[in-house]
Amino acid sequence: MDIKLFLKDVNEHLERMEHRTALAYWNLATTGKKEYGEEVEKAEVEMRMYLSDRNRFETVKKIKEEQSLTEEEKREVKLLYNAMLPNQLPKEKIQEVVKREVELESLFANFRAKIDGKEVSNNEIDDILKKSKDTELRRKAWIAGKSIGKEVGPRLIELIRMRNENAKTLGFSNYYDMMMELQELSTKEIHNMFHKFKDQTDDLFTEIKDEIDTVLAKKFNTEKSKLMPWHYSDLWFQEAPEIDNFDFDNLLADKDLVELTTKTYDSIGLDIRDILARSDLYERKGKNQHAFTIAIDKKGDVRVLANIRPNVRWAETMLHEYGHAVYDKYIDRNLPAILHDPAHIFTTEAVAMFFGRRARDAEWYKKIVGIDEDTYREILPKLKKLLRNQLMITARWVIAFVFFEKELYREPDDKDLNNLWYDIVHELQYINVPDERREYPDWAAKIHFGTAPVYYHNYLLGEMMASQMKHHIVTNISTDIFNKNVGEFFVEKIFKPGALYRWDTLLEYATGETLNPMHMANQLKEKV
Repeated sequence: MDIKLFLKDVNEHLERMEHRTALAYWNLATTGKKEYGEEVEKAEVEMRMYLSDRNRFETVKKIKEEQSLTEEEKREVKLLYNAMLPNQLPKEKIQEVVKREVELESLFANFRAKIDGKEVSNNEIDDILKKSKDTELRRKAWIAGKSIGKEVGPRLIELIRMRNENAKTLGFSNYYDMMMELQELSTKEIHNMFHKFKDQTDDLFTEIKDEIDTVLAKKFNTEKSKLMPWHYSDLWFQEAPEIDNFDFDNLLADKDLVELTTKTYDSIGLDIRDILARSDLYERKGKNQHAFTIAIDKKGDVRVLANIRPNVRWAETMLHEYGHAVYDKYIDRNLPAILHDPAHIFTTEAVAMFFGRRARDAEWYKKIVGIDEDTYREILPKLKKLLRNQLMITARWVIAFVFFEKELYREPDDKDLNNLWYDIVHELQYINVPDERREYPDWAAKIHFGTAPVYYHNYLLGEMMASQMKHHIVTNISTDIFNKNVGEFFVEKIFKPGALYRWDTLLEYATGETLNPMHMANQLKEKV
């Protein structure tokens, strides 16, 4: 058998099918229309059926043992094997899972919460939690933000059962462990790493949380022990509340986030204008209310969906999403389709987080936003502290999500799942739990449980890698992040190789060491 011809044929088929699927998903996310949901379902089933072909899978298994493969071919075959293995299922099982996944996507795209009978967008809920001093309105907004969980929860449990059953037929204990292995990660190693990181940073998180609670208790005229989830500035306590009464949003109130994002990437020599021209950045009814980046093809058609408003949250989101976008754009186009992806989910998250952090970087406000010197000196210590708080709170939130998700796949029929969720939130995030909410699957309101399963751990791995890249850059390349040498580092060392190397090999190639959580731990402990 001609291995090169076989791989060429597979790459061509996958490239065509991925293009069809991505375009259909984009159309669904930007319109919420039923016909695009049906198109996503058809395209996704077609691709999974191709990957499920038994004869093709047997061929891949044989090629995998070939001694004559080049390093590039070995990597292609390994990733193809990992993509095909979870699809070695009967057609009807694949179709049923895809159908339910698309239903969840459509539900999230079209759902609008209500406060006192009036429809509100996610942005409106975010604004209330960030700005309102009316505790009762905040409570209603927080509950509204969780209300989709009641609709999603039962459907998601059914889908998780199906995912687990399918994983067991393929020889895995459950879907969670299967997907971790196919991501070239170990459930045990990652969870041990997160437990260790939690223990190393417990004291710092306790100090930060206590300071936040002290400020919020005074702001809302209550006792610290009586603070509730709706007193924080977002639905999940994954954002650091601004506790020093400086209005950072005001610095961006009259700014064009598209222009600021373009200027940021221009400063390091990366052009995003072509991506911006294809993107969909402003909110409207029927459109997905979240944000994501998608590569429609392997030839440079990269797009971003967002719902921007001129504030820090959306500035960070834009910088984050265009980090994903430049990664996709600058992958070597000579690579075969199978390798024309980031090295790992968390390596693209790391790049996105590296750039997203600029929204909490005083240098960004000075060089990109154009604030004056007095304002710069005023916000410099505030932003250092805010970034530290944000990284710590993000880490804690991700750990809570990840620990729960593992249990969710281990015991999806546990009648106490809703209680377990709030027990974990209380234990890890130090959040008081409203007893009446323990009856509801509020956890299911977080879109990632349904539409991005076994993904969330990559956010913390990405934060760790972002800190590692920053350490490498300031030590070896430039102390000024807004420098074209920094852009060259990303293109040559991170982007161009695509998925040619495993994540650990790529990190060693780029920074001289494999993933080292201590870079993030040390960054958190820096004096602010």
